[in-house]
Amino acid sequence: MPNLPTHRRQHLKQLAAISASLSVASFAQAQDLTQAHLKSRGLSEQGITVDLPPLSDNSNAIPMQLALQAPQGRRIQSLDIVAPENPNPLVLRLKLQQAQARYRLNTRIRLAMTQEVWVIATLDNGQQLGKASPIIVTATACFDET
Repeated sequence: MPNLPTHRRQHLKQLAAISASLSVASFAQAQDLTQAHLKSRGLSEQGITVDLPPLSDNSNAIPMQLALQAPQGRRIQSLDIVAPENPNPLVLRLKLQQAQARYRLNTRIRLAMTQEVWVIATLDNGQQLGKASPIIVTATACFDET
C-alpha cells in the first residue's frame, strides 16, 4: 500500500468537525438532564430507595446509598445518577454486565449546589424508573466544570 501524504490542515479540519459534533451532543444531553425535563417525564418511583443526607456542609464527598428492586418479571440493565444543577449533570452511568432483579450501591458524589439528585434505572424492556432526592448544600464543591 503506498504511503499517502497527510496534510496538517486535513487533520485540523477533521479534529474541528469531531469536537464540534461532541459539543453539540453534550449540549443536547445536558438539555435532557434538566430538572424540569426530568420532572416532566413522570417516572415511577416504584422499587427505588435513595438514602442521601438532607443537609451537607461539605459537598465534595456526600455519601449516597441506593437500592433498586425491579418489578416482578423484569431486570435492571443500567442506572444513572443525575445532579441537574452540576456543571456536568451526569454523575454516574452504570451499565450492568448481567441484568439484575435487585441492585445496591454505596458511593459518594460531588454537588455544586442545593438541588434534587435523581436516580434513573433502565429495565430490560426499556422502561425507566426514577426518583429524586432533595439535598441542601451549604458550601459548593464545583467551581469549574469538573
